[in-house]
Amino acid sequence: MRIRLVAAFLCVFPAACALAQPACPAPRPMRFEVTEQVRRSAPAFTQGLEYRDGVLYESSGNVVGTSRVQRIDPKTGAVTTLQDGGNAYFGEGLTILNGRIWQLTYREGRVFQRDLQGRVLREFRNPREGWGITHDGSRLIVSDGSDRLFFHRPSDFATTGSVQVRAPGGSIYGLNELEYVKGAVFANIFTTWRIVKVSPESGCVLAVADLSPLRARMSAAELARIDGESNFVLNGIAYNTATGLFTLTGKYWNYLFTGRFME
Repeated sequence: MRIRLVAAFLCVFPAACALAQPACPAPRPMRFEVTEQVRRSAPAFTQGLEYRDGVLYESSGNVVGTSRVQRIDPKTGAVTTLQDGGNAYFGEGLTILNGRIWQLTYREGRVFQRDLQGRVLREFRNPREGWGITHDGSRLIVSDGSDRLFFHRPSDFATTGSVQVRAPGGSIYGLNELEYVKGAVFANIFTTWRIVKVSPESGCVLAVADLSPLRARMSAAELARIDGESNFVLNGIAYNTATGLFTLTGKYWNYLFTGRFME
């Protein structure tokens, strides 16, 4: 997605809202402990990031470049393009379910199901904007930049339900790239340095991490570049089930940061 304002919606009638759904507890603080930092061979406008079978898969948008599906060696940072969609659509979130890549598009309403070489196998329609996508093993979980997570059936991408994401202060908007890990959804909050951990059942934000300490690991030149373009924000969450480590990055960032969230 491009630039979008992120705000918290406060309930006008708190008593009515309390009756509508149970209150959420205060989110716990998290910090991200970096264990490894790898420079990419080429940056990209990262929209989706997924770890599978020892490599990273990435979807990029066509800001500064084209919409691509790529494979990244997490040890060397070497980037290999599997498919280049040019400017025919704006590539968004990506996940892998049952050996198939699912890639969203921003406003075109197109959802691609691909093989692991990037070739399109099927195409579906998305009734909303496409931002982030992940899965819990049976359902696809999708964001559209609002305060909701939507659940989709993999067989036909039909919407089967949704949940409002909220904290004690109100709803949380700008849910971007997603990653499902051990019963929770980790989500970037667009235009911020925050990642939230969300219960997909209640919608409550369970924990919040401030990733701004990653700035200390960037050069002055890279900081000037990403600070000078409002689109070059934190985006990209991948989880390695074998190691229990996360890999994080941002749009047109030079580095991949691997580590663990500590509550």
